[in-house]
Amino acid sequence: MIFRKKAQGATEYIIIVGVVIIIALIVVIAMGGIPGIGRGATGRAIASYWATADVAITDYAISAGGTDTVIVKNNLRNQITLTDVVVNSVDLETSTTTIAPGGSKTYTGSIAACTAGQSFSYSTNIYYQDTKTSAYYNFTGDGNKLEGTCAS
Repeated sequence: MIFRKKAQGATEYIIIVGVVIIIALIVVIAMGGIPGIGRGATGRAIASYWATADVAITDYAISAGGTDTVIVKNNLRNQITLTDVVVNSVDLETSTTTIAPGGSKTYTGSIAACTAGQSFSYSTNIYYQDTKTSAYYNFTGDGNKLEGTCAS
C-alpha cells in the first residue's frame, strides 16, 4: 500500500511538470521566441498597431515590380494636413494633403527594391498639422516599423 501512494504521487508530479512544459512552449512560440514559428503573430501585432494609430497606415504593399502602395488614414477627431510622409527615407508627399476625420490618402510609388518573398522592415515618419489647433506633429510609430513580405 505504501508503494502505491508513492507511485501515484510521482505520476501526478510528472503529469504536472509535463503540462507546465507544454504551456511554456505554447507561450514561447506565440511570442516569437522560436524563429519562423511565431512570426505571423508579430506581423499581425504590428499591422494592428499601425492601423489603430492616430494617423494610421491602414494598408501597405511593397512589391518586386516597384509599384508600392501606402494608405494613410486620419483616426483623429480633427482634420489634419499631411506635410510629409516618409517611408524608408523616401518622401511620398510631394505637397500637402488635407484629410478629414476618418478620411484617407493613398500613396503609390517606388519605396524600395526588393525580391518577391523577401521580408522588409522600414522606418516611417508622418509629419502633420492639426488644423484646429495649428500644432505640428511628427509620428514615428513609437519605434514600430512597417514590416511584411515583398510581393511579386
